[in-house]
Amino acid sequence: MPMFEYKATTPEGKVLEGQREELDHPAMINWLQSSGYIPIYAKEAKSSSSHSLKNAFSLTKKSINSNQLLAFTEQLATLVKAKLPVDHALRIFRDLSEHENVRDMSASLLEDVEAGNDLSSALEKQKTIFSPYYINMVRASEASGNLEIGLTRMHEYLESAKTMRDKLISSLIYPMILIVVAMASILVIMTFVVPKITELFEGSEELLPVATKMVISVSNFVSSYWWLLLVVLILSGFLIRYLFTSPSYRKFWDAKFVRLPVFGDLLVKHETAKFTSSLGSLLSNGVPVLSALPIAKANLTNSLFLDNISKAMEQFKEGKSLFHTLSMAKLFPSLALQMIKVGEETGELDNMLKRVSEIYEKETANAMQRMVNLFEPAIIILLGVVIGGIIVSILLGMVSINDLAS
Repeated sequence: MPMFEYKATTPEGKVLEGQREELDHPAMINWLQSSGYIPIYAKEAKSSSSHSLKNAFSLTKKSINSNQLLAFTEQLATLVKAKLPVDHALRIFRDLSEHENVRDMSASLLEDVEAGNDLSSALEKQKTIFSPYYINMVRASEASGNLEIGLTRMHEYLESAKTMRDKLISSLIYPMILIVVAMASILVIMTFVVPKITELFEGSEELLPVATKMVISVSNFVSSYWWLLLVVLILSGFLIRYLFTSPSYRKFWDAKFVRLPVFGDLLVKHETAKFTSSLGSLLSNGVPVLSALPIAKANLTNSLFLDNISKAMEQFKEGKSLFHTLSMAKLFPSLALQMIKVGEETGELDNMLKRVSEIYEKETANAMQRMVNLFEPAIIILLGVVIGGIIVSILLGMVSINDLAS
């Protein structure tokens, strides 16, 4: 279909400009009028076919970042809460969003919704943007007739995740700078400083202490084969990524990480917070526990948790309580399990799950901050030990040569 450029006004007098594919000019005018707009003009765009290809290309290349997804969800929830139909809300995003990728995404969603699909079905076609949890939350909200509540809870979840992510990134900036400075300092010392000093030891290499010989050997290797170290570093990065993304290796590492003394406890609290937050939101939205469990499970990342939740779901189908099924997994903290048990007994499971998620979100944030606080002095101490060791080794060599000369 040809691409049309249009200009129209809303009943309030606001001017809208945009582009849309339609069968012909009358169809374009009809769409504007049926949408409640007053047409000013509509004309076929030049090179409409190439423009369509450009839009298709940009849609596949330009992804929606987390901030844009958060803003889209919040604004969509607000519009739906104001009783605006979903197609009208999406049309506003398509026409008025300041981001081209959001306009393209909204146009694609609108096309599916206008074709008679639910919003959740439209979101499912954009799996690179919307997570399974997001899609299922919207689907459950549509089924219960509370789409605005589901979108609001989704916005709260995304905002909470963004806040935690931003705190982690902010906390890691200084340690990462320290690591880069440390590696650069050691590299400069080994490739420029040590070779200059070792010129003093020419002809006396056999008389040098073992520590000095080791430093000189490492310096010579780094100076001659720095490119090999770079290749090994890059290949190691790809290997680590493969080991952590391959399903078979992922299960192995996930099981190991959960058992680690400090990091494992942090991981368990983080997964507990995500699971209880998702499950509590779904139950508050009127979704039955049995239907909510697989949706909440989709929000987890650790394969050990995923496998145990799958087993818990099977036991729950047999009539056992949620407390009992999750206790069998032996992964969730005892406090979380006891609060779930109380929630089941009092009929306040959704509220209790939300309280559990709040507790463990706070504990996760505090634990991450403590780890970062310990990380910074550890890097400084390690850097001091390495550089100090190099300097002491060189000094030992100089002392040995001076002793022999005297």
